[in-house]
Amino acid sequence: MILKHKFLDLFPLQGKKILIIGTFNPDVTCNDAEFFYGRAKNFFWRLLPEVFGEESLKGDVQKQKEFLKEHDIELSDLILSVEMNPEDTCSYGDDKLTNVIEYNTHNIIKSLSKGATKEVYFTRKSFDKSVTCIKKEIYKIKEFCDSNDIKFGFLPTPSRFYSEKKLEEWKRVFY
Repeated sequence: MILKHKFLDLFPLQGKKILIIGTFNPDVTCNDAEFFYGRAKNFFWRLLPEVFGEESLKGDVQKQKEFLKEHDIELSDLILSVEMNPEDTCSYGDDKLTNVIEYNTHNIIKSLSKGATKEVYFTRKSFDKSVTCIKKEIYKIKEFCDSNDIKFGFLPTPSRFYSEKKLEEWKRVFY
């Protein structure tokens, strides 16, 4: 079964100062996220505001969108669609992302080539054997950034847990 991204059609790239790229947010009934990084075990909306000296926005989509606008940030994901076994559609492990149908790499680089984006961050810094295809695609974007004086950084994944150590690493990458 082919799964498409839940939000990318609703939020096309605009060319903001900062672009943060995630991996994939499937459009399936068991995914209750209302916006990017909106799953319960994802701490993006706690980490990112704290990097900017603000309080957590976890669970408040309207305030999340206001925060992004205020800080000239946009969000996107690397994968547009993936093929998965129907019984795996509610599993979010990397091993389920091995049959990617379409990447968003072209759209991201096209947006970056307009020159408005000054910083790009990818919310993952390690790549095990099951996601070597993801590594190849994100490095295409990194190479474009490096060649065009756009800051590029790898952030520890906001998934699974929050810690002060993870927050400090996010701050180091941003500043």
